[in-house]
Amino acid sequence: MNTNYNPGTMNGGINNSISNSWDDQRMVGDLLATEKQLAGHYGQYVIEGSTQQFRDVLHQNMCDTLSDQFTVWQQMEQRGWYPLKPAPQPEIQTAKQKFMAMKNQLM
Repeated sequence: MNTNYNPGTMNGGINNSISNSWDDQRMVGDLLATEKQLAGHYGQYVIEGSTQQFRDVLHQNMCDTLSDQFTVWQQMEQRGWYPLKPAPQPEIQTAKQKFMAMKNQLM
């Protein structure tokens, strides 16, 4: 039995250089994108759930995913991998007005 572990020669000795080339920033960025995608899917599935019990399970999974996504984002932001720039106050006001108008149209 071969007990030597070499991550570069996994898969029967084939060099796995693609996975070895991923650094921490790229892996965490991929994780963030995956969490965002999962949250979106859960949102769709909750809407289409046919029983309350099923909807509750999906909703809880979505909430857990959103929490995980926020944790991953915080780690990226703390490491400088997801830089933020403050939005100018006029842009914030414009967005607020836009969404308030949309909300009012729906009521």
